[in-house]
Amino acid sequence: MRIGIMGAGAAGLSAAWFLRDSGHDVHVLEAGDEVGGLARSFDWHGFRCDIAPHRLYTNDERVLRELTSLVPMNRMRRNSRIFIQGKWVADPVNAAEIMLKFLPFKSLAIGWHYLFRKRVPEDQEDSFEAMVLSRFGRGLNEFFFKPYSEKLFGIPGDQISPEWGRRKLRVSGFKDMIRRNTKLYFRSFHYPKEGGYGSICDALYAHVGESVHLQTRLEGLTERESGGYTARLRHDGQAYDEDFDVVISTLPISNVASLLGETIGLRFRAADIYYLLVNQRQVSPNHWVYFADGDYCLNRVSEFRNFQGAQPDEDRTVLCCEVTATERASLEKVVAELHAAGMVNPEDVLDSMIIPIARAYPIYDRASDQELALAAAFFGRHPRLHLLGRNAQFAHRDVDEIFDEARYVVERVLEGIAADNLGGASPGRRIVQLGEADAEHVLEALAERDTDGRLAASAE
Repeated sequence: MRIGIMGAGAAGLSAAWFLRDSGHDVHVLEAGDEVGGLARSFDWHGFRCDIAPHRLYTNDERVLRELTSLVPMNRMRRNSRIFIQGKWVADPVNAAEIMLKFLPFKSLAIGWHYLFRKRVPEDQEDSFEAMVLSRFGRGLNEFFFKPYSEKLFGIPGDQISPEWGRRKLRVSGFKDMIRRNTKLYFRSFHYPKEGGYGSICDALYAHVGESVHLQTRLEGLTERESGGYTARLRHDGQAYDEDFDVVISTLPISNVASLLGETIGLRFRAADIYYLLVNQRQVSPNHWVYFADGDYCLNRVSEFRNFQGAQPDEDRTVLCCEVTATERASLEKVVAELHAAGMVNPEDVLDSMIIPIARAYPIYDRASDQELALAAAFFGRHPRLHLLGRNAQFAHRDVDEIFDEARYVVERVLEGIAADNLGGASPGRRIVQLGEADAEHVLEALAERDTDGRLAASAE
């Protein structure tokens, strides 16, 4: 069987790694000239830098064992803080600390609005903002949740999906924010001893490199009557066709749907990553620093020196600054915000570089749940096309989650091939792969969208 994997980021390389001993003809097609995608690393001024801030946390011992067998890692105690309205607070947000730090007026407002908030049933929380107002009240929403979320997604809080809030917050009120006992509140994480975060993809590539074809762009995808797909590819300016019995796509879900003639209205938020060479030995002991205020363009800042010991000993350091409000950001504004937080003096910034990311985050707006349901129904009719990774599954996943999901996808691929060889039906796909869309969402979406017959499929 010929298996085509579209994309050589963490998802595509992981899938190829799990397929390496399967005996099938595997081809990993990558449009760029290097592997790793957003999980790669590079050298700059003698520092090993990652593309955006990363961390690896998992409570799955099998996943951790496999990844650490590929790349030796250190277990690190998490250090992170949040800068909000001129003060530093713990990350994750602790409701008790917020109340103490912002006495008396803000604390009284937060407490008052929490005590007299209007609670609604979960099924009536029709937006992220409605969910926060119901669980925490208007004071904490306007103080923290609303400005940071609107900056992250670039849309009003009442247009953000409540499903994103339920998955991300995983807390129901002040008590949970004080206990901090969910995965969101991990106290330690793992990071490669050498080579930066990208060494994970480098190690995978070392095992599957013979199957990887760089500078090979997917331009078309056609379903074959006999099963499988014909991919229109372009390499060195030349277009050609390749047939695959199975395709694993890590490309943006909307792009792949478009190649197959379907429109899926899912959007991504762009980001700019600012790298600053600073004339200081160390700016902060923290791994991550978050900027919560909406009038700040900064989202979060990392310092690579704090992640690994193999960095230059000279009195300089590199900051990695993530910005999603790209339309109002500039180098001068980024440096000014760091200066306002007491982190960096402008005259100490020796050099800078910006790396744009076209698709940094899925935008979970209120329409995304329905669009995910439509996507689940559409791709459910393509049992030989599997979606894997954050862009393909429209989910904010970390490398440990992508690695484990790659194992699952490969198992499904091999099960399907075995069933075909035995003359049986290929196993069906599970809707949960796309943003937890359930059958009710699928039926509602189909009822609204099927007026032109484009998605006249049953929600199986």
